[in-house]
Amino acid sequence: MSALALAAALLLAGCGGDCGLKDDDSADEPQITLEQIRAANDPRSLLEKHGAVTVTVQESDQNDAVTYTAKFQYTRGVEDVLAWYHCRYTENSTSGKSELWSEANGTMDAARMESDSTEDLSLSIYLEGMYEQYVLDMIPRCPALEEDVEQTVDSCSEQGGELLLSVTARYLASDGDYYTVHYRVDPATNEVLEASVTDYIKKESGEVSKLHTTLYRWSYDEPYQAERNVMNEVLFSTDSKEDVCDLTTFYPVEEEENGWAMTLYRVAHGTRILFLDSADLALYADRELTKPIDFYDGIDTSGESATVYIVPLEENH
Repeated sequence: MSALALAAALLLAGCGGDCGLKDDDSADEPQITLEQIRAANDPRSLLEKHGAVTVTVQESDQNDAVTYTAKFQYTRGVEDVLAWYHCRYTENSTSGKSELWSEANGTMDAARMESDSTEDLSLSIYLEGMYEQYVLDMIPRCPALEEDVEQTVDSCSEQGGELLLSVTARYLASDGDYYTVHYRVDPATNEVLEASVTDYIKKESGEVSKLHTTLYRWSYDEPYQAERNVMNEVLFSTDSKEDVCDLTTFYPVEEEENGWAMTLYRVAHGTRILFLDSADLALYADRELTKPIDFYDGIDTSGESATVYIVPLEENH
């Protein structure tokens, strides 16, 4: 899982996989459907109307102490979606105090995690046109309704020119766990301006207690500007004089003269390298494919150079 994917999974966990209304729910006027919200808030749809989209996130625990804050921003580049985020975990979080930055540039995303005890760098390289879908899936939005979640609309009203909706969603596979969502929606566009998600859990004693609350806020057309240029801290130009690791990758391409497409990356020492593709991958250190590299151990970038042959598994038989 790439750094962006990891962060998005953490940030969206409180949504229980859905931030909308059930398609067949009904409520007093004004009426709005999940399908309308889902379509209006799809990142591709938002980028058709806005130059950039910004999402801020804040999670608080059961005692209302802030556990983390985050800011996402994405825009449409010349060909691909560009995105970055910055997440701050506080001393109240289960992982302890730390910061995570990530930046996606069109073919890869770079990340830096810093805490009092560690500093980690990673670079996710997307293969075979997988980049945009991976990045879009990481961005906070209103995803599709899960099959094992039953949702009901508690209220739907208009206030101050905005639609206010309250929803309760119950997990069918659990005995009492549920979450609530309170929305502010722009009725002119069906765009969500704010969503507050609170998760509840039923204990063995039968008592229901709050786990945490996550507040999402959307804004539009702010200047696109990453808070930190992480890509330049992880990836260096081919003529750079920095003390880095020269990572050479080979990927099978029939049109190439020797059957392999070669790419050179100059990465900071110790960077964790991830390759993402539509198929599972096998990694090797030699052209003969006799020296496998453990996918989870990763590629050693601590030295002056490293070489990896990337083989989609269906081509490895």
